[in-house]
Amino acid sequence: MARIRLIAFALFTLGLGVLSARAQNDDLKAVLRKAITAHGGEANLAKLKATVTKYKGTMSLLGGKRDVEGETSLQIPDRLRNVIKIDIQGKEITVITVYNGKQFWVNSNGITTEFTDEKILDEVRQSLLTEAGGNYIDMLKAPYELNAVGEVKIKGKDAVGIRVSKKGQRDISYFFDKKTHLLLKTEMRSYDPQKKQEITQEKYILGYQDKLGLKVGNKAEIYHDGVFFMEVNVTDLQIHAKLDDAVFAKP
Repeated sequence: MARIRLIAFALFTLGLGVLSARAQNDDLKAVLRKAITAHGGEANLAKLKATVTKYKGTMSLLGGKRDVEGETSLQIPDRLRNVIKIDIQGKEITVITVYNGKQFWVNSNGITTEFTDEKILDEVRQSLLTEAGGNYIDMLKAPYELNAVGEVKIKGKDAVGIRVSKKGQRDISYFFDKKTHLLLKTEMRSYDPQKKQEITQEKYILGYQDKLGLKVGNKAEIYHDGVFFMEVNVTDLQIHAKLDDAVFAKP
Protein backbone atom coordinates (compact mmCIF):
# COMPACT_ATOMS: atom_id res chain seq x y z
CA MET A 1 0.00 0.00 0.00
CA ALA A 2 2.83 2.36 0.93
CA ARG A 3 4.51 1.61 -2.40
CA ILE A 4 1.29 2.40 -4.29
CA ARG A 5 1.02 5.71 -2.43
CA LEU A 6 4.66 6.54 -3.33
CA ILE A 7 4.05 5.71 -7.01
CA ALA A 8 0.88 7.77 -7.00
CA PHE A 9 2.73 10.69 -5.39
CA ALA A 10 5.54 10.40 -7.96
CA LEU A 11 3.06 10.44 -10.83
CA PHE A 12 1.24 13.39 -9.28
CA THR A 13 4.53 15.30 -8.91
CA LEU A 14 5.46 14.50 -12.51
CA GLY A 15 2.06 15.75 -13.63
CA LEU A 16 2.61 19.00 -11.75
CA GLY A 17 5.96 19.35 -13.49
CA VAL A 18 4.35 18.97 -16.92
CA LEU A 19 1.63 21.46 -16.01
CA SER A 20 4.28 23.87 -14.68
CA ALA A 21 6.30 23.57 -17.90
CA ARG A 22 3.18 24.25 -19.97
CA ALA A 23 2.30 27.24 -17.81
CA GLN A 24 5.83 28.61 -18.16
CA ASN A 25 5.71 28.12 -21.94
CA ASP A 26 2.38 29.96 -22.09
CA ASP A 27 3.84 32.79 -20.00
CA LEU A 28 6.85 33.11 -22.30
CA LYS A 29 4.65 33.12 -25.38
CA ALA A 30 2.62 35.89 -23.74
CA VAL A 31 5.85 37.91 -23.38
CA LEU A 32 6.64 37.38 -27.06
CA ARG A 33 3.13 38.39 -28.10
CA LYS A 34 3.51 41.64 -26.15
CA ALA A 35 6.87 42.17 -27.86
CA ILE A 36 5.27 41.59 -31.27
CA THR A 37 2.69 44.26 -30.53
CA ALA A 38 5.30 46.68 -29.15
CA HIS A 39 7.53 46.33 -32.22
CA GLY A 40 4.72 47.06 -34.67
CA GLY A 41 2.38 44.10 -34.75
CA GLU A 42 2.34 40.79 -36.59
CA ALA A 43 1.26 42.21 -39.96
CA ASN A 44 4.05 44.79 -40.07
CA LEU A 45 6.73 42.42 -38.81
CA ALA A 46 5.77 39.86 -41.44
CA LYS A 47 6.65 42.45 -44.12
CA LEU A 48 10.18 42.89 -42.76
CA LYS A 49 12.06 40.84 -45.38
CA ALA A 50 14.98 43.03 -46.43
CA THR A 51 16.71 46.13 -45.07
CA VAL A 52 19.48 48.54 -46.00
CA THR A 53 20.97 50.26 -42.97
CA LYS A 54 23.51 53.08 -42.91
CA TYR A 55 25.37 53.72 -39.68
CA LYS A 56 28.23 55.52 -37.95
CA GLY A 57 30.05 54.61 -34.76
CA THR A 58 33.26 53.35 -33.21
CA MET A 59 34.97 49.96 -33.09
CA SER A 60 37.64 48.51 -30.84
CA LEU A 61 40.54 47.69 -33.18
CA LEU A 62 44.34 47.56 -32.94
CA GLY A 63 44.36 48.64 -29.32
CA GLY A 64 42.08 51.66 -29.70
CA LYS A 65 38.65 52.94 -30.65
CA ARG A 66 38.35 53.65 -34.37
CA ASP A 67 35.70 55.71 -36.13
CA VAL A 68 33.61 53.65 -38.53
CA GLU A 69 30.93 54.31 -41.12
CA GLY A 70 29.07 51.69 -43.08
CA GLU A 71 26.08 50.22 -44.86
CA THR A 72 24.54 46.81 -44.26
CA SER A 73 22.19 45.11 -46.74
CA LEU A 74 20.27 42.17 -45.33
CA GLN A 75 17.94 39.79 -47.13
CA ILE A 76 16.18 37.45 -44.71
CA PRO A 77 17.01 34.68 -44.07
CA ASP A 78 20.52 34.15 -45.44
CA ARG A 79 22.02 36.99 -47.50
CA LEU A 80 24.24 39.76 -46.21
CA ARG A 81 26.43 42.53 -47.58
CA ASN A 82 28.31 44.88 -45.28
CA VAL A 83 30.49 47.78 -46.37
CA ILE A 84 32.46 49.40 -43.57
CA LYS A 85 34.96 52.25 -43.70
CA ILE A 86 37.43 52.35 -40.81
CA ASP A 87 39.57 55.37 -39.93
CA ILE A 88 42.99 54.22 -38.70
CA GLN A 89 45.13 57.21 -37.78
CA GLY A 90 43.70 59.30 -40.60
CA LYS A 91 43.87 56.54 -43.21
CA GLU A 92 40.57 55.13 -44.42
CA ILE A 93 40.29 51.39 -44.97
CA THR A 94 37.23 49.94 -46.70
CA VAL A 95 36.19 46.35 -45.98
CA ILE A 96 33.32 44.67 -47.85
CA THR A 97 31.90 41.35 -46.64
CA VAL A 98 29.33 39.40 -48.64
CA TYR A 99 27.49 36.16 -47.95
CA ASN A 100 25.12 34.98 -50.68
CA GLY A 101 23.70 32.00 -48.81
CA LYS A 102 26.54 29.71 -49.85
CA GLN A 103 29.76 31.65 -50.40
CA PHE A 104 31.51 34.19 -48.20
CA TRP A 105 33.87 36.87 -49.51
CA VAL A 106 35.86 39.65 -47.88
CA ASN A 107 37.22 42.53 -49.95
CA SER A 108 39.80 44.75 -48.26
CA ASN A 109 40.82 47.84 -50.23
CA GLY A 110 40.10 46.22 -53.57
CA ILE A 111 41.45 42.72 -52.92
CA THR A 112 38.84 39.96 -52.63
CA THR A 113 39.35 36.74 -50.69
CA GLU A 114 36.88 33.86 -50.54
CA PHE A 115 36.72 32.13 -47.17
CA THR A 116 36.07 28.40 -47.22
CA ASP A 117 36.99 27.62 -43.60
CA GLU A 118 33.94 25.75 -42.31
CA LYS A 119 34.18 27.36 -38.85
CA ILE A 120 33.98 30.83 -40.37
CA LEU A 121 31.18 29.83 -42.76
CA ASP A 122 29.26 28.23 -39.90
CA GLU A 123 29.64 31.40 -37.83
CA VAL A 124 28.18 33.50 -40.65
CA ARG A 125 25.28 31.06 -41.08
CA GLN A 126 24.64 30.86 -37.35
CA SER A 127 24.68 34.64 -36.93
CA LEU A 128 22.14 35.03 -39.72
CA LEU A 129 19.98 32.17 -38.44
CA THR A 130 19.82 33.48 -34.89
CA GLU A 131 19.61 37.20 -35.57
CA ALA A 132 17.83 37.33 -38.90
CA GLY A 133 16.55 33.88 -39.80
CA GLY A 134 13.48 33.99 -37.60
CA ASN A 135 11.29 36.61 -35.98
CA TYR A 136 9.16 36.69 -32.86
CA ILE A 137 6.18 35.35 -34.82
CA ASP A 138 8.12 32.24 -35.89
CA MET A 139 9.33 31.69 -32.33
CA LEU A 140 5.79 31.13 -31.09
CA LYS A 141 5.65 27.87 -33.05
CA ALA A 142 7.56 24.60 -33.32
CA PRO A 143 10.38 23.75 -33.82
CA TYR A 144 11.37 26.72 -31.63
CA GLU A 145 11.62 26.06 -27.89
CA LEU A 146 11.36 28.74 -25.21
CA ASN A 147 12.96 28.73 -21.77
CA ALA A 148 12.93 31.36 -19.05
CA VAL A 149 16.18 33.19 -18.34
CA GLY A 150 14.69 35.22 -15.51
CA GLU A 151 14.14 38.85 -14.59
CA VAL A 152 17.19 41.12 -14.69
CA LYS A 153 18.20 44.77 -14.88
CA ILE A 154 19.38 45.97 -18.31
CA LYS A 155 20.89 49.45 -18.26
CA GLY A 156 18.76 50.26 -15.22
CA LYS A 157 15.53 48.91 -16.73
CA ASP A 158 13.57 45.89 -15.50
CA ALA A 159 13.67 43.15 -18.12
CA VAL A 160 12.48 39.60 -18.61
CA GLY A 161 14.69 37.13 -20.48
CA ILE A 162 13.76 34.30 -22.85
CA ARG A 163 16.22 31.78 -24.27
CA VAL A 164 15.16 30.64 -27.75
CA SER A 165 16.37 27.27 -29.05
CA LYS A 166 16.04 25.54 -32.39
CA LYS A 167 17.74 22.40 -33.61
CA GLY A 168 20.63 23.20 -35.93
CA GLN A 169 21.34 26.69 -34.59
CA ARG A 170 22.78 28.31 -31.52
CA ASP A 171 20.62 29.41 -28.64
CA ILE A 172 19.99 33.12 -28.32
CA SER A 173 18.58 34.97 -25.33
CA TYR A 174 16.29 37.98 -25.70
CA PHE A 175 15.68 40.46 -22.89
CA PHE A 176 12.54 42.61 -23.13
CA ASP A 177 11.69 45.78 -21.23
CA LYS A 178 8.92 44.83 -18.76
CA LYS A 179 7.31 48.24 -19.18
CA THR A 180 7.47 48.87 -22.94
CA HIS A 181 8.02 45.23 -24.09
CA LEU A 182 10.71 46.46 -26.50
CA LEU A 183 13.91 44.45 -26.92
CA LEU A 184 16.74 45.71 -24.72
CA LYS A 185 19.43 43.10 -25.26
CA THR A 186 20.39 39.89 -27.04
CA GLU A 187 23.02 37.43 -25.85
CA MET A 188 24.52 34.48 -27.68
CA ARG A 189 27.68 32.43 -28.11
CA SER A 190 29.70 33.40 -31.16
CA TYR A 191 32.93 32.30 -32.85
CA ASP A 192 35.70 34.91 -33.00
CA PRO A 193 37.89 34.18 -36.05
CA GLN A 194 40.70 36.37 -34.71
CA LYS A 195 40.86 34.61 -31.34
CA LYS A 196 39.85 31.28 -32.95
CA GLN A 197 37.54 30.52 -30.04
CA GLU A 198 33.95 30.99 -28.94
CA ILE A 199 32.95 34.14 -27.09
CA THR A 200 29.79 35.54 -25.54
CA GLN A 201 28.33 38.37 -27.61
CA GLU A 202 25.99 40.85 -25.95
CA LYS A 203 24.12 43.43 -27.99
CA TYR A 204 22.35 46.28 -26.19
CA ILE A 205 19.65 48.22 -28.08
CA LEU A 206 19.78 51.72 -26.65
CA GLY A 207 17.26 53.55 -28.81
CA TYR A 208 14.37 53.08 -31.23
CA GLN A 209 12.82 54.89 -34.16
CA ASP A 210 9.46 54.59 -35.92
CA LYS A 211 9.64 53.26 -39.46
CA LEU A 212 6.62 52.24 -41.54
CA GLY A 213 4.65 51.25 -38.46
CA LEU A 214 7.59 49.40 -36.89
CA LYS A 215 9.74 50.13 -33.87
CA VAL A 216 13.31 49.50 -35.02
CA GLY A 217 16.57 49.94 -33.13
CA ASN A 218 18.67 52.96 -34.08
CA LYS A 219 21.46 52.76 -31.51
CA ALA A 220 23.33 49.75 -30.19
CA GLU A 221 26.43 48.64 -28.28
CA ILE A 222 28.13 45.27 -28.74
CA TYR A 223 30.38 43.55 -26.20
CA HIS A 224 32.52 40.42 -26.57
CA ASP A 225 33.11 38.54 -23.31
CA GLY A 226 32.10 41.68 -21.44
CA VAL A 227 34.61 43.89 -23.29
CA PHE A 228 33.48 46.75 -25.55
CA PHE A 229 33.64 45.83 -29.24
CA MET A 230 31.46 48.29 -31.16
CA GLU A 231 28.80 50.97 -30.93
CA VAL A 232 26.67 52.15 -33.83
CA ASN A 233 24.13 54.85 -34.53
CA VAL A 234 21.75 54.27 -37.44
CA THR A 235 21.68 57.26 -39.80
CA ASP A 236 19.27 55.80 -42.36
CA LEU A 237 17.11 52.69 -42.64
CA GLN A 238 15.25 51.50 -45.73
CA ILE A 239 12.84 48.54 -45.71
CA HIS A 240 12.30 46.55 -48.92
CA ALA A 241 10.29 43.55 -50.03
CA LYS A 242 13.39 42.13 -51.74
CA LEU A 243 16.87 43.28 -52.71
CA ASP A 244 18.39 42.69 -56.14
CA ASP A 245 20.56 39.57 -56.40
CA ALA A 246 23.41 41.78 -57.66
CA VAL A 247 23.71 43.26 -54.16
CA PHE A 248 25.08 39.92 -52.96
CA ALA A 249 27.45 39.28 -55.87
CA LYS A 250 31.18 38.73 -55.35
CA PRO A 251 32.74 42.10 -54.43
